[in-house]
Amino acid sequence: MTAGLIALCGLSCILLSFTDSFKDKKGDICYGFATVHGLWVIDGSTALPPEDAAKYRLKFIDFVHSFMSILVFAAVALFDQNVVNCFYPRPSDKAEELLTALPVGIGVICSMLFVVFPTRRHGIGFPLTVN
Repeated sequence: MTAGLIALCGLSCILLSFTDSFKDKKGDICYGFATVHGLWVIDGSTALPPEDAAKYRLKFIDFVHSFMSILVFAAVALFDQNVVNCFYPRPSDKAEELLTALPVGIGVICSMLFVVFPTRRHGIGFPLTVN
């Protein structure tokens, strides 16, 4: 059951990396998924003009951010002692050392990469900026 919950939460980390939002003509915030053709609006209430949709196309950095997001989620999950005890009830000394150091290393490396390569997406739950 724990593995299923962690997999479901990990999948949401991946999917939410590909969401974006914009304000329509009425000033309402609309959310959608980035595709190779542009932004697919979730509720279908409005359509973007083709020239605006081009701004929301999938890019390589979206996949990099998605991969880093799942790594950070895995690091946070591995940092929780209850999760570790569920999967590794009696880890060896080397495994325990790895389970202690790995989440910190993943967090540091991914944090640096997130700062160096920021995303321009404003997904579900993120505030819109002026640009």
